[in-house]
Amino acid sequence: MAAVRGWVVAGLVGCLALALAYLPPRGARGSRSSDDGFFIGQSPSGTPARQRAQALADEWRTADGSLDLLTARRRLQLLAQTAIASGRSLVVVSESAGVAAATPPVADSAARLAWQQLGLKETKVSVALIIQRMSVSSRGDRPVPEEQTAAYLAPDSTDRTTCIAVVSVGRWWTRIFTGDLRGRVPFDALVQTLKAGLGPCAFYAAYGTPGKSVRGWLVTRGWDLALTLDAGPRGRYYSSVIEMADPRPRWYWDAVYALPPTAVACLASRPDGCRAAVLAGASDNPAISSPDIMRVDRRWGRIPRLIEGQRFLGDVARAVGRDRFLTFWTSAQPVDTALAAALKRPVGEWTADWERAFVPPIRLGPTPPLGGMAIALAIAALALAIVAGSASRRQVR
Repeated sequence: MAAVRGWVVAGLVGCLALALAYLPPRGARGSRSSDDGFFIGQSPSGTPARQRAQALADEWRTADGSLDLLTARRRLQLLAQTAIASGRSLVVVSESAGVAAATPPVADSAARLAWQQLGLKETKVSVALIIQRMSVSSRGDRPVPEEQTAAYLAPDSTDRTTCIAVVSVGRWWTRIFTGDLRGRVPFDALVQTLKAGLGPCAFYAAYGTPGKSVRGWLVTRGWDLALTLDAGPRGRYYSSVIEMADPRPRWYWDAVYALPPTAVACLASRPDGCRAAVLAGASDNPAISSPDIMRVDRRWGRIPRLIEGQRFLGDVARAVGRDRFLTFWTSAQPVDTALAAALKRPVGEWTADWERAFVPPIRLGPTPPLGGMAIALAIAALALAIVAGSASRRQVR
């Protein structure tokens, strides 16, 4: 009877300990507070009518942007030919609300410095960089242009030697260019913005037109692995919450598991996951539209397919050297074969090592919290002590 009472007492003590450890006090806020979800919270969805209006606005922006790109190519062909004849491969123009405007001298200087820092001089494919400033007065008959977006028109059968990049610099830079915002111009930040804005056009200028398999792979993915040719200082310009966060807050793991499963596996240094994350979209029969217009969302906090994926091919090019990368870039072989040959390693293993340079590997699988494990061990020790005590007092008759 004493042994039974001991087990009852041990069970009650264990339940009380678990309740104190895990049940919040009355009136406490849940873990999904506004502070926890600040970095990954999604904006609340609007009414069906508002969602339809937003979808129509996006369709209008897509169609209007495509028309602007095709119109700009006709307008800039002669200007690009003149620049190439004079030994320059970069043309910088400016526009506001679709109307040509004078390019601010500071923007022109920043663009040319960005071109030099990328190691681009006289290239076979010239680049026309259109700096799109926000309109001071918005028109009510059309949607407001989106900030932090970029669009690119790749070379095709109509024009094989020119790549056009349209970079929206947003309201803040527009106010600086127009003189509405006084103060010292952050020139280095403008150089970084335009350097990133060159995007896929920088790859076309540096390495020419990619082979059919590589181009189809990148088009299918939205060029997310080749958005910047710049090496950039690592650990300074973060592109996601995960890189700048401490793993201890709850929202860190919410951000991790908001990623695609292959990206999560790559964060855990699993080569199979890294390979799947990189080679997603590769096929033997890629479909490439004509004209080849690429749209890139550069807003901070977007969910990537691979952490720091926008610089992946740029880092590959620096790691393997120009000749080996150019062999991959223009290869007619499947992407996985050509990339592994350039890396001289399996794609998954190389990518796993590359990812560790940005984010420490995470641990996947069932791992109990330290507090819960300590409580469980304490309960087990208490139960064993009670059993041992009861056994020592047991008498054999």
